[in-house]
Amino acid sequence: MLRTRSGLKYFTMGDGPEAVICHPSLGLGRFLFSRLLPPLSRHYRVVTYDPRGVGENAAREPDLDAWVEDVGDLLDEVDRPAHLIGVSLGTWVMARAAVRWPDRIRRLVLIGATPGFQDGETVVEQRRQELAAMPMDEFSRQYATNTLTRFADPEVKEQLVADMRTMDADNYLQAMAAIYLTSNRRVFQELAHETLFVVGSHDTRTSPRMADEAAKLAAKARVQVVPDAGHLALLDQPQRVQEMIEAFLAAGRVEA
Repeated sequence: MLRTRSGLKYFTMGDGPEAVICHPSLGLGRFLFSRLLPPLSRHYRVVTYDPRGVGENAAREPDLDAWVEDVGDLLDEVDRPAHLIGVSLGTWVMARAAVRWPDRIRRLVLIGATPGFQDGETVVEQRRQELAAMPMDEFSRQYATNTLTRFADPEVKEQLVADMRTMDADNYLQAMAAIYLTSNRRVFQELAHETLFVVGSHDTRTSPRMADEAAKLAAKARVQVVPDAGHLALLDQPQRVQEMIEAFLAAGRVEA
């Protein structure tokens, strides 16, 4: 385990001429990328970490601007051009990092992205009421059941529950509000990088229609739909998503 200059704990694997920095979904940590690490680390230095409010960095307050600053610190740490991968909440973060440091980013993968939520305030308030009525452990299991499809490995579901239930409910709600009340439209319009939007065919949270809408805002973007996958396609169909990501990144990869 390593630390950035601001104290964020992170982990790396591989030592290629380029980096891949991975930001997970709301309430989840670096385990989300565990299947991606071995194949990607053959060509890249892969960086995974628990974002502020989660796991190893649970004591750090979740905040959208701070999450983006953390990516900047990680770019300094790896000191090489980087591809960025963001899942759900991570798509808010990584798109903003790419706009802020365009010369340091090569390609962008956004999994479960949307231009924004029209009913964000209502959804956040509903979630607030749910968490007031049940412990985080119960909520985590309910979330896993409602989010993963039947194609996900049962062991993965248990990992998701174990990861999410360690998050403080107030931190979860603060993190949720940071994205549900924030639009991505302007940010996507400013993206200048080759961008791959990945979306599960059964994603009811950020649907294929939303992915298409997001991709139309960006200058160099395309959408790939993952069959038999929901919002967390990387957990429902890890092999398929891995192959999509590897092929996309390889098209722009600089060899050592």
